[in-house]
Amino acid sequence: MSRKPYLFQPEPVFRLMELEHVSSKPHEETIRQFVGDYIVLIVIGGSGALVIDGRPVALNRGKLMLLVPAMLIEIRSNPANPLRYYRIAFQALRETGRRNKTLTFAALDDSLQFPVGGELPDSLYNEALRVARLLHDSVQYERGRNHHEVYGLFHRLLALISDSGQAGGRGEAEEALRSTISYIETHYQEEVTRDTLAGIAGMSPWHYSRKFKELTGQSPSEKLESVRIGKAKEHLLRLDCSIPEVAQKVGYRDESYFRNKFKASTGYSPTMFVARRREKIAALSYHYASHLLTLNVVPFATYVEQSRESHRKEYHESIVCHLKRSKTLNAGVWEANLQALARAKPEVILCDELMDEQVRTCLEKIAPIVSIPWLELDWRSHFEEIAAFLGKRRESSRWLSVYERKAEQLRKQLRSKLGRGSVAVLHIMAGQLFVYGARNGGSVLYEDLQMSPVCDTSAIQVCKQITEEELLLYDGDRIFMAIDADEASRQCWDRIRRNDVWASLQAVREGRVHFVKEFPWLEYSPYAHSIVLDEAAGLLV
Repeated sequence: MSRKPYLFQPEPVFRLMELEHVSSKPHEETIRQFVGDYIVLIVIGGSGALVIDGRPVALNRGKLMLLVPAMLIEIRSNPANPLRYYRIAFQALRETGRRNKTLTFAALDDSLQFPVGGELPDSLYNEALRVARLLHDSVQYERGRNHHEVYGLFHRLLALISDSGQAGGRGEAEEALRSTISYIETHYQEEVTRDTLAGIAGMSPWHYSRKFKELTGQSPSEKLESVRIGKAKEHLLRLDCSIPEVAQKVGYRDESYFRNKFKASTGYSPTMFVARRREKIAALSYHYASHLLTLNVVPFATYVEQSRESHRKEYHESIVCHLKRSKTLNAGVWEANLQALARAKPEVILCDELMDEQVRTCLEKIAPIVSIPWLELDWRSHFEEIAAFLGKRRESSRWLSVYERKAEQLRKQLRSKLGRGSVAVLHIMAGQLFVYGARNGGSVLYEDLQMSPVCDTSAIQVCKQITEEELLLYDGDRIFMAIDADEASRQCWDRIRRNDVWASLQAVREGRVHFVKEFPWLEYSPYAHSIVLDEAAGLLV
């Protein structure tokens, strides 16, 4: 009688990445950065501080720290007594698939194996130091030749860390403490007392305060204040209410007390903080960066891809922090951009609601965020919102008046010369064919110049992928075509232009296909649209 084999769940895989003995220089520059891999710090001498997500932790001999991915850190060494420590970096991976003899892995959710990070119990220090020294000697002097010894020591260190998160029912206690953090973050505008929080956690007030500080590095009242000040910054940057109203909205009943707390936390009064909102802006929407340029504000940090954006090249040298840009902002690109922003230290971040939640959480550690809805507003509303944020409503109104007159003049010229012929806006991107609706590429043509779209644009939010055969559904008097420079897009275009469907289109037969650049034609901003009006006049008048 045969039995089915027992199938084991794949165990996590831990990969040792780096091990170094660090001796800080007396006047070494500090660098603010996000933690990528897990890092164990074992301080063996000197003094200094480790700033974790804005909270300083004193460093000296005897300190054992676990840093987890997405922490924003800065190590500050005392020049008179430089820090010395072991730094051990590792990855935690889980198996995600297997094909033949090839396995694939992805990052492991840290909550499954390790405590949240931060200070580890003092009782673990001596053993962790002993293991780190042996591990360092094995790698340094034996060049890691004894692989089994190296990984045996490495796994001994992992066991210490894991045990620190499980001892004494710490998991349940930590969960209870985290529930009070969530309560603070959702009830900050109310009166929140230590007794209330301790009751939620099921602890005595004194025990709760001690455990809360062990977990977060802050007292409950300090955490509440940091949440309130963070929310106050958001309101002040949006200019959606007065300073007294902001104080009330974030839980301060006394305006003077709020002003004092705000200045103590930020170094600026609320009024000065609002006045500084134009300084060091990181624009994490490509289109919103152009809104800033229209109002003569050069973003401190934004996406720059010089090969694709010649229309903005005059500003490239003035943008201090160039962020990487690609068609798809994958994890690698985001990691590089987050590290660049952490080092650059912008004053405020301007973005839209489409930001990935994990990325947004990291950005909130860098600077206050002003989020302006992208899909629910048109470009004029975007412009007015951004102008309000900058305190430049008058300038935006003047600019729009000039733009409307310019569009009206061209509209009359085109109507007189061309009548009301139908138009399609097409784009070949990443080897695929798209048709645009009334946003981005269609906005100037369909709305400002009132040219007739070949299809119902209300069914297209921004753009829609179509097949080569479906081109017949978008047959009109004129086609505006943008083709990306990548190889897949060039091959797609070669295939389309040899297709009988393409040759049969009215605009193709009559020589009314206009090849335009992706930018500015497909950008959704006042800066780009003004250029498109000029280029449209050159093509059509």
